[in-house]
Amino acid sequence: MIMKKIIFVFIVFFMTINLNAQSPEPYGPVPTASQLRWHEMEYYSLICYGLNTYTQQEWGYGDIAPKLFNPSNLDTDQWARVCKDAGMKGIILVAKHHDGFCLWPSETTKYTVSATPWKDGKGDVLGDLAKSCEKYDLKLGIYISPWDRNHAEYGREAYVKAYHQQWREVLQYSDDIFEVWFDGANGGTGYYGGAKESRSITKDYYQYDKVYEIIKKAQPQTIFFGQLGGVTKDTARWVGNESGYADKSNWATFTYPDKPNFKLLEKGLKDGKYWMPAEADTTLTWPKAWYYHANTRPRTLKQLLDVYYQTIGRNATFNLGIAIAPDGQISPADAEAMLSLKKQLDQEFSHNLIEKAIIKSSNQRPDFPAQNCIDQSSKTYWATTKGDQKATITIDFQQPTTFNRILLQEYIALGQRIDGFTIEAWDDNKWKTIEQQTTIGYKRILRTDTIKTDKIKITFQTDAPCITLANIGIYNAPIILSDPIIKVDINGMLSIDAPKGADIFYVIGKNVNNSSFQKYIQSIDLSKGGKVQAYAVDPATANKTSIVTAQFGIAKTKMKISDCTFANTGDAHISRIIDGNPESMWHTHDSIKGRQIPPQSFTIGLSMDMTITGFAYTPRHDGCFVGLVDRYQLHVSSDNINWQLASQGEFHNIKNNPIKQIIKLDQPVKARYIKFTATHALEDNDCVAICEFDVLAD
Repeated sequence: MIMKKIIFVFIVFFMTINLNAQSPEPYGPVPTASQLRWHEMEYYSLICYGLNTYTQQEWGYGDIAPKLFNPSNLDTDQWARVCKDAGMKGIILVAKHHDGFCLWPSETTKYTVSATPWKDGKGDVLGDLAKSCEKYDLKLGIYISPWDRNHAEYGREAYVKAYHQQWREVLQYSDDIFEVWFDGANGGTGYYGGAKESRSITKDYYQYDKVYEIIKKAQPQTIFFGQLGGVTKDTARWVGNESGYADKSNWATFTYPDKPNFKLLEKGLKDGKYWMPAEADTTLTWPKAWYYHANTRPRTLKQLLDVYYQTIGRNATFNLGIAIAPDGQISPADAEAMLSLKKQLDQEFSHNLIEKAIIKSSNQRPDFPAQNCIDQSSKTYWATTKGDQKATITIDFQQPTTFNRILLQEYIALGQRIDGFTIEAWDDNKWKTIEQQTTIGYKRILRTDTIKTDKIKITFQTDAPCITLANIGIYNAPIILSDPIIKVDINGMLSIDAPKGADIFYVIGKNVNNSSFQKYIQSIDLSKGGKVQAYAVDPATANKTSIVTAQFGIAKTKMKISDCTFANTGDAHISRIIDGNPESMWHTHDSIKGRQIPPQSFTIGLSMDMTITGFAYTPRHDGCFVGLVDRYQLHVSSDNINWQLASQGEFHNIKNNPIKQIIKLDQPVKARYIKFTATHALEDNDCVAICEFDVLAD
C-alpha cells in the first residue's frame, strides 16, 4: 500500500514536471513558415530601372519610344555584388512600372526590351538579374505594376488577361521568389496606345483573387507586399510612408481599416486579426527619388543609420530603393554609401557584451531557461510559466561595462506578445531607469546614451499567458559625428548647426568641388533661395561627416499672394501657405465628392525678378485625402500680364505618399510672378488643401 502511494506521488510529480516543461501555446495570429523566413531577410533592395531612367521621370506617361533604352554597360552582376557586399539578402526588381515598359521580353505587349537597340532587342534584364541573384546567393523579388499607361486595352477585360499572363511569365524566372510587390497606383491619365486620356477602373478590376492563385501556384513560399484585394495570408503591409520610418510601437498583427490610416500602418494593431508585419520602403537618395535624376546625392551615413534603426530596429524589414544609373550600373557614389552603412553596422555589432555575463530570471519554465537568450539563436528561447505575465531578466557583467546599444528579439513563431518593457542599470547602489518602451516583435534595437554599469535588469510585461524571448544583445557602438543641420528662417537667413566642438564647412550653389567649401562662421542671407551643401569635421580626430544637401526656396517675406481664384474659400487665410510653418494648413471651404474642381489658381508676386528653378507643394498630411492636388500647371511672368507655361504634370502617388512634392523646371526662367493652378484633385473632389508653397530659385 505504501509502495503504491509512493508510485502515485512520483507519477503526479513527473506529470507536473512534464506539464511545466511543455512549450507555450501560440498566442494570437502567428507567422506562416514563409513569413518567418521573410522576417529573417531583414534588409533588401528595390531596383528601379527602365525608360524613366533616361527621361528622369518618377512616373512615365507611357509614350516614350523604347529606342531610348540602350545602356552602355548594363551589369546585373554588379547590382547583385554591391547588394550582397552591402549586407542585403535579396533584390526586388521593378520589372514593369506604370509606364508599361517591360524589362523582360513579354508576349503580352510590344513595349518591352525586345523593341530596344540594347543587345539588338535580344536582351532580358529580369533574366540576367535572376542569374546574378543565384550567383551571389540573393533571393529574387518582382514588382509588375497593375496600372499600365501604355497598353491600349487598359481598363478593359483584354488587359486583365494580359496582366495575369505577365505574372505567369515572370514567375518562371526563379524557383524561389521571396516577395511580390504591389502598390496603390491605379488608373488615371495615360498614353494608352495613343488615346491620351484618363481611364478609371473598378475596385475588383484586376481580379486579385485570381492573381493570388496564379502566384501561389507557381511560388507557394512567396510573400505579398501591399494590400492585394482581400488577401490576408502570407502578406506584409506597407508601413504608411516612404521615409523609412516605423513607429516605436510596432505590432506585426494588423487588420485593414475601412478608411486608409497612415499612422495605423506605421504602428500595426495589438489586436489585429492577421499576422501582417510592416515593410518600410524608402530611397537611397534623399530628397526621395526612386529613379535616376542627375545631380542627386545618396543619403549620408548618419541618415542611413537612422533609417536602419527606425526600420529593422523597430520590428520592420528595410527595403532600400536603388536607382540604376543610365549606363546600367549602381553609381559609384551610391555603392559607396551602401557599403559605408555595412561597414558601420559591422563595427556596431561586432562584439556582444552579454556573452560572458551571468543571466538570471525571476521566473522560467523548465527547459526554457533565461540562458537561451544569450546563445545567439532565434530557435531557442526563454519562457515564463503559464500565468506569469510580468518577469525580469538580470544581466550581470561581473565588471563595469560600457554600452550604447540593446537588441531584443521575441520568439515570434508563437506570436508577438510583449507590450511593454523597462530597462534599468545599477547605478550608485540602486536601479536607474534608462529605457521604457512598448513592443519588441521580431527585432527591436535601442540606441541609448553611453552607459557604464556592472549589471542591468529588464522587466517585461504581457497580456498573453506567458512571456517568450529569443535573444538579447548588448553592444558598444563607435560614435560617429552627427550630420550638420541646415535651416533657414522665414526671412531667409541660413544657419548650420553641428555637434559641439566640430567645425562646419559649406558651399552655396550647384557646381562645386572640394576647394569650394568654406568654413561656416555666422548666419548667411539666403533670401533668394539656393542649394546648400555642408559637412562637419572633428578637429581632434579629423573625422568628418558625409556631405549634407538642402534646397531652399525664396524667403517667404519676399512673397505676396494675389489673384486667388479658388472658389468656396470659407477659410480665407491663404497666406498660411507662405507662413513658413508646414503644420498649418489652408483649404477651400466645403468639399463635394464627385464635383471636380475647375482649374483654380493663385499668384505669388516676388520683391524682384529672380531666376526660378522650380517649386514645392506641401500637401496636407493628416491622413485625409480631401483636397490633395494631383495635377497642376505653373506659369511665370515678368509683368503679371503676359504668362508663360513653365511646368505642368502630376504629383505622382501623392495619395499613398502625401509628402512635400519638389518639382524642378526643365529650364530655369527669369520671372517676378508665379501662378500655381490646381487642375485636378483626388477623389473627384472640389476642395483644395495646401500646407506650404515654396518657390525655388538659384
